[in-house]
Amino acid sequence: MFVYVIPTGLLRLPLAIFLGPKVRDRIPDWVITMPDLFEYLYDRKSKLAVAISMIPPVLYESALLTAGGQVIHYVTGVNIWVAMAVLGIIIVLYTSLSGMWGLAVTDLIQFAVMTVAAGFLAVGIVTAYGGLDEIWKSIAAVDPELLTPMGHNSPLEAFSWIIAAGALYANSQSYQRFGASKSGADVKVSYTLMLLFGMCFSAVMVLSGMVASVHFADAAAPSEGFWGLVFTVLPIGMRGLFVAALLAAVMSTVSADFLIDSTVIIHDIFKSFIKKNMTEQNVLIGTRIVIWCFGIGIVGATYFWQEGIDKAYYYIGGFQVAAFFIPLIFGLTYKKRTPLAGFLSVVLTVLFYFVWQFLLGAPFGIPTNVAAWIFSAIVYLIVSQLTYKPNSMEASEGNASGA
Repeated sequence: MFVYVIPTGLLRLPLAIFLGPKVRDRIPDWVITMPDLFEYLYDRKSKLAVAISMIPPVLYESALLTAGGQVIHYVTGVNIWVAMAVLGIIIVLYTSLSGMWGLAVTDLIQFAVMTVAAGFLAVGIVTAYGGLDEIWKSIAAVDPELLTPMGHNSPLEAFSWIIAAGALYANSQSYQRFGASKSGADVKVSYTLMLLFGMCFSAVMVLSGMVASVHFADAAAPSEGFWGLVFTVLPIGMRGLFVAALLAAVMSTVSADFLIDSTVIIHDIFKSFIKKNMTEQNVLIGTRIVIWCFGIGIVGATYFWQEGIDKAYYYIGGFQVAAFFIPLIFGLTYKKRTPLAGFLSVVLTVLFYFVWQFLLGAPFGIPTNVAAWIFSAIVYLIVSQLTYKPNSMEASEGNASGA
């Protein structure tokens, strides 16, 4: 609650109030994807670097698919591999056939289901366990550390969770949705409301996890304890709604990322750098083929995330946020940005992330995303100072607009 839900919700407000409307109202309409945005802010080298860097994080979808398969497995008893394969095929089918409009419609329905289900779960927990005071007492009797603002986190770990707010700033879905909005005013209203509902949903999930860890401490796995809680506090009809809500959360994220990453490969890499004369029909066919390839690959990659999605979020999501956050925010707000600063900030931070995390093992207890942000900012500011020339970015933007 105190190191993630509340601070990240507040820190994301500037994206909804200032940056989102700015991107919608001031950025040219030809800017469709995040690599397009980097081309507009910097140059085509930066676009290619970002496009390539966006592909590996698609592995995170395999962790989400694992979570969805576990939901189906626990509820129905169906073999978990069969459940993940069926769920993956369903997502691929409607994503490849419907495109962005279909995702917009399904996202709206899924968001409504998630919100209603979370509300019922919160009421069910408070009612079943005698109110919040009784819940706090039961948690304090087993693990009082959970009721402190820091929980079991060190100051650096807490800070690492807090700056996870940057994930939304570096999320390609955000910028494509900004471009699809009618105006900056629509972005401001819709994203502010989305953040509010998102905080409420996350708060309910945290509360559920705390209660499950106490009242279902003997469960074989945390996920089993969570579902034990759900089936204890919710009546039959609401249980089904909550199962649908969790599947909706998985499907919404996976389908959007399938479409976006497929668009990156075909639109931002293949058409922009390899076959520039591709027709729109060929782009559509190519995007559908890549979506299917992703779907098959992701179902197979679920093998690596049987321990849960937290490691996938930390490693894969953290890598993308660390590489994109600084050049994105500085590119939209810093007057002395330069093409080389944007390019080197992305490329060197990707390399730094893997060295710091996997070769050095996050030394000195400094979380990798914290170290990567510091490194990225230093690289960006030094290169900008060394290469900045007055009016250079204005000329660059003019060339990009002409292209």
